[in-house]
Amino acid sequence: MQSQTLTESLASFDPEIYGLLQDEIQKQRFNLSLLPTANAVSPFSAYLKGSIFGNGHLEHYGVHSQLELEKIAAGRAEKLFGAAHAIVRVTDIAAASRVVFHGLLNAGDTVLSFNRRKFEHCSGGQMQYNFLSFCIEPDTEQVDLDRVEQLARAEKPQLIIYSPVNYPRSLDYARLKEIAAGVGAYLWVDISQNAGAVAAGCAPTPVPFADVVTFPTGDSLHGPQGAVILTTEALAGQMDKTVLDTGHSMVKKNVLAALATSFLEADSETFKEYCLQVLKNAKALEQGLRDAGVKTLCGDTESHLVLACLPAGETAENMAEKMGQAGFMVKGDNMLTSDKGKSFPILRLSVLDPTTRAMKEASLQAVGRLIGEIILTGGAEAAQKKAKAQIRTILLDKPLFSEEWLPQSINLTPGYGQRDLNISREVEAEKQEAQAERMWSFWDN
Repeated sequence: MQSQTLTESLASFDPEIYGLLQDEIQKQRFNLSLLPTANAVSPFSAYLKGSIFGNGHLEHYGVHSQLELEKIAAGRAEKLFGAAHAIVRVTDIAAASRVVFHGLLNAGDTVLSFNRRKFEHCSGGQMQYNFLSFCIEPDTEQVDLDRVEQLARAEKPQLIIYSPVNYPRSLDYARLKEIAAGVGAYLWVDISQNAGAVAAGCAPTPVPFADVVTFPTGDSLHGPQGAVILTTEALAGQMDKTVLDTGHSMVKKNVLAALATSFLEADSETFKEYCLQVLKNAKALEQGLRDAGVKTLCGDTESHLVLACLPAGETAENMAEKMGQAGFMVKGDNMLTSDKGKSFPILRLSVLDPTTRAMKEASLQAVGRLIGEIILTGGAEAAQKKAKAQIRTILLDKPLFSEEWLPQSINLTPGYGQRDLNISREVEAEKQEAQAERMWSFWDN
């Protein structure tokens, strides 16, 4: 069945879902996502996720038994990140986090976590821990590792967690490891949406220092929705057993295949160029905000992330809603500090998706100025209309996944690339799968 026929059939068979599909295409095409967790999947990953690998799944219960696809994906993850052991079968970062908690802690143990990160993944059931937090300092807007060390020595945590989902600066992982070792604690670093930059060598890696490293496989890696747990050799058996004990016996072949190919793409020179462009674009967005008169938190960004400070009295939730009306998808947040009486309302702005869409520094600087104008006018209707019109103009010829980020040895046009912007990646995957099935049918005959 050709993709157009499939689309027409869906329109007549299920007009409700077809309508939502078309709405989603328009939303992604003409709105600019600056959400840290939103990024287009690569064509290879989209194809494999929708391929016949998805027609079934496999289950197995042996701690040391791995399927061929799982071996390939895990091996590529270990090579890409320089890790001793990789677990690739967990479904998402929340599931990966629960595995780590179960694998490393006992009920009642003390956890010292940056901004109480991961508390949301263990607040129910039997997983009750004593959570403490360290934060940025209100005056310097930086993490003070001397203060973290003092807190660790005083509280003697069994686990220290660092996850920079709302911190745009690099941290000294060697020093953080020294702090953890000094109190006999495990160190767990969730590199979150920095995973792509770490894989490409464009950001410091915690792998040589942390006992456990986790990250989602979508977002910065252009892969399927999933997560990876990297561990030391000493913890490998313990964590593998915990994965099975927590119910992760099922392996989805289509996800593993898409994941394996994503790791191969991330090991390419083209992907490194993408990550370098992400860093350039983040600085350009930051400059645009500052040009407009908006303060950015934590100093100069060193990642994909820019934190735009909001005026006094403005809430992050309200401003994010106004940004949505102007054509920007953004994440509002409240940045905690070591002073419990002081926090910063912010917008967490990521350039991962704009970079995937082939936007460069000039466009991101313009976007920063538009966002700054909306912030400083309190979301005035005139500023919203101006931004919406300019964003549509900027995005008019932008694909959802630019061909420039395909590996240089590949010559293929994704269905959601420049030449056909109205076919969703799911429909394109169906088309390619149908073509493959016709070829197999020909060979069988």
